[in-house]
Amino acid sequence: MKYLNLCFVRYADDIIVHCNSLEESEEVLASIKERLRACNLELNGQKTKIVHCTRIDSKYRFKWVKFDFLGFNFQPRPTMGKNGKMFLGYDCSISIKSETKIVETFRRSNFHCWTEGDITRIADVFNPKISGWINYFGKFRKYNLMRVFKRFNWRLIKWAVKRYKRFKGSRQKEGRWVRELATSYPGLFVHWQHGFQTA
Repeated sequence: MKYLNLCFVRYADDIIVHCNSLEESEEVLASIKERLRACNLELNGQKTKIVHCTRIDSKYRFKWVKFDFLGFNFQPRPTMGKNGKMFLGYDCSISIKSETKIVETFRRSNFHCWTEGDITRIADVFNPKISGWINYFGKFRKYNLMRVFKRFNWRLIKWAVKRYKRFKGSRQKEGRWVRELATSYPGLFVHWQHGFQTA
């Protein structure tokens, strides 16, 4: 009951404890380890770390200034203030690990080889997933999802190259066709509706 004034966030076995100083965080970490040992448990040494969750321009130098939690990465980032000026804040965005998992979903599906059907088949399969990704990861710095959907759009171009022989394998022509399709039918894919239309 020693740390009643500290806040913490927990999801399953992932926990973030908010401390007020480096000294306090080291003391709290030692207490947590001791408590877990009493329960025959231990912390994950690779995932457990003390992070300085504030702007980098501090007089102190910390080993860690960023961390991942629930698919998001938290770290110092350029932020637009209410006065219209940029400043260095501490904010979150989709993590690189989450981006990799999403792109891996595209790769495993091999949808660029689904040449027996038209593009609506791809939309029917992926739109529910895309909607979920945007609803979750798009709450913070939504524009960073462009890196993910740029990869998706490139696979659409690869699909079109295989599907339509009239373009004679030209990715440039197929890329133009996909971009024109996104402009004419933005409702075909959920991410197009959110402005992620270019490849």
